[in-house]
Formats: sequence, structure tokens, C-alpha cells
Amino acid sequence: MKLYYSAGSCSTSCHITLEESGIPYEAIEIDFDQPSDPNLALIEKLNPLGTLPILILDNGQQLDQNLSIAAYVADLAPEKNLLPAYGTFERAQALNWISFVAADLHKGIGALFGVQKISSDAKIQGTVRDYMIPNAKSYLNYLNEKLEGKDYVMGNTFTIADSYAFVVCGWTKWLEIPLTPYKNVEAYLARIASRPAVAKVLKAEGLV
Repeated sequence: MKLYYSAGSCSTSCHITLEESGIPYEAIEIDFDQPSDPNLALIEKLNPLGTLPILILDNGQQLDQNLSIAAYVADLAPEKNLLPAYGTFERAQALNWISFVAADLHKGIGALFGVQKISSDAKIQGTVRDYMIPNAKSYLNYLNEKLEGKDYVMGNTFTIADSYAFVVCGWTKWLEIPLTPYKNVEAYLARIASRPAVAKVLKAEGLV
């Protein structure tokens, strides 16, 4: 399998899931800031939306959404418990969590990366940021409360939802959103970063 990813983006979550799974794969970095990247044309061909991640299976089949890639990979390595067994309430809970990350947390925090594209006027940028920040913080607070007494969102077991939440919450560093008010989230990120598979991916992507 081949995973096309952009370092530090949401596609890093799929990179982490693949590494956690123990399944053989090839990770190929795409640098959108380098027009000379020979793979850019391929990405546009594979996904007209021009977004990552993209997972190409050995038979040529393709997936290009975080949730679908993460769930597919998890099911290939059931012994890793990255996603609870099919048909269980626990599986629905895990999917509920990863849906929260994709639909709420990702948008709430990630939208702040686009502030500078809205206007070149610093005052307008500040106004837009001030409007967006409370939304991002509300999701961080929700996660912080749900993590009380837990190692991971599902309790003691690391799942695909944690791969995704870890990456999105990590964006706060680049967006200058202090996590000091969210002690559970801070401890959660440190706990995940210490996992061998995660540490390996972070190093491979040049994030540490």
C-alpha cells in the first residue's frame, strides 16, 4: 500500500494509524509548497479535489478520506484493537469519536489556518480570529472534559480516533492557542507522542 501525505496535516493521522497497525506500507510525502514536486500532478489526477490523504491499495483501489482509510487499515489488523469489533456498541462509540474529530474539532481548529487568506488587513484578520477562537476552544473544552480519568478517548485503548485527535489538537501549537487551560488534553497529547509508532511518524515527517 502507498500513502500520500502532507507533513503535519490531517493525513499524518493515517500515517500514524498505518504505523500502529504494523502493516507494510510506503509513505510518500507531498509538498504543496514546492511546485517542482513531481507527485503534485499525480495527486491532482488521483483526487480532483487536490487533497490528502490518498491511500492506494496493492490492487490499485483508492481511498481518500481520513475516516475511511483509518477504519480500513484498522480492520486489516484486528489484533491491534485500533477499532473495536464490527457490530459492537464500542465500535459505534469509536466511530462517534472520529466523526467528532472530523466534523467538529478539525473544522473548529483547522479553519484558523485560513484567516490570512480572508484578508491582508491585520485588523480584519484579528477580528476574524477573535470570532473563530471561541468555537475552537469550545471543542477543546469538550474533549478535555471527556478525557477526565482516561488515557485515550475510548478509555485505556488507543484507537484511530486518537490518531486523528492527536494531530488536530497539535495544530494549536502553530495557531498560538495555549493548551494550559486544558490539562487533560495536554497530558493526552504527551501520552500519545510517547508511543513508539507515533514518535517514529513524527520523526519521519520532520515534526520533531
